[in-house]
Amino acid sequence: MSKVCPDRSAVGVLVGELMREMHHYDRGRTIPIVQSARLTTGQLATLELAREPKTISAIALGLGLSLPATSQIIAKLERAQLLRRAESNRDKRQRHVSLTPKGQTIVDRVAAARGERFQRSFARLSVGLANRFAIVLREVLDALKRERGES
Repeated sequence: MSKVCPDRSAVGVLVGELMREMHHYDRGRTIPIVQSARLTTGQLATLELAREPKTISAIALGLGLSLPATSQIIAKLERAQLLRRAESNRDKRQRHVSLTPKGQTIVDRVAAARGERFQRSFARLSVGLANRFAIVLREVLDALKRERGES
């Protein structure tokens, strides 16, 4: 087995390749949930970003969309009773977006389906390789969260 030491630009390619590999293990778990909820990719991403209450600006930044485009997505999700907007306690001019219980249920179901997909795929790895991957993955996730200011 050869060791590959990619440069930083290759990491994104490798993660993309990993995600494509994961699709082979989905077996119809994730897409039916998203389709039955009639969600677009942008709407699902908005729900994921709203797991913790965020301002509309923060969600727009996370999506890489304009405020008007993001507001449209949020309005549709509000009408579907998946999100709610509320005034900020600190600044009454700002509105925070958060999941409703119905929205939380959908996000949790998608996360569980994804988790099962990953669990099934990684079950084929040796224990040693799976453990090494878990250690590196935890380090990467912790570093990314620190970069975003999360603990």
